[in-house]
Amino acid sequence: MAESAPTVEYVVVAAIDFGTTYSGYATWLRDDPIKIRVNKGWIAGSKQLISFKTPTCVLVNPQQKFDSFGYEAENKYADLLEDEEEQGWMFFRRFKMFLHNSKVLVFALM
Repeated sequence: MAESAPTVEYVVVAAIDFGTTYSGYATWLRDDPIKIRVNKGWIAGSKQLISFKTPTCVLVNPQQKFDSFGYEAENKYADLLEDEEEQGWMFFRRFKMFLHNSKVLVFALM
């Protein structure tokens, strides 16, 4: 007689909206099933706007390591450009469909 698969009880469910232009996320906790929590902490551009989503963009440092994502990446890259210190940095915006259509990822963001 075959054993049945163990029952898994999830404590949290996370949803990630990895969009072409903007990204966001939400969570749901089993202990509070009526409430869905969305991130309210994305602080936009001039730090005057709080948004539920952030731009889908990534900043990679000269050592080809992940630096930042979203508004943080946009703000830091703008500062690097303003100070003329962008040499070697890589800024990617709206790259989702390139990942979707690519058979090989050029480098891993670690």
